Amino acid sequence: MAEKQLIVAVEGTAAMGPHWQAVVSDYLDKIIRYFCGNELTGQKPPSPTFELSLVMFNAHGPYCSCLVQRSGWTRDVDIFLQWLSAVPFAGGGFNDAAIAEGLAEALMV
Repeated sequence: MAEKQLIVAVEGTAAMGPHWQAVVSDYLDKIIRYFCGNELTGQKPPSPTFELSLVMFNAHGPYCSCLVQRSGWTRDVDIFLQWLSAVPFAGGGFNDAAIAEGLAEALMV
């Protein structure tokens, strides 16, 4: 187990889609790099002491193929940022987002 672990929980409904790239570039990129110790330099630490994971939750209802999804752990910041940039947003709107289920999954990771 790594010294530090960070799990990013993301709502995967279509409502989040138009804002996601700005959230990643303006906030998450900076937070993740600072958390991992390479801040904004883009340099990788000699031996990573952190792990990163992604949990994505959608909305309840018949149009959702998967309520909660999670990635494995990675120690590569660039790979993790690629995962964040590739999150598919779809569905939602008429039903409540599965926030509780997403957070529960994050706690169990």
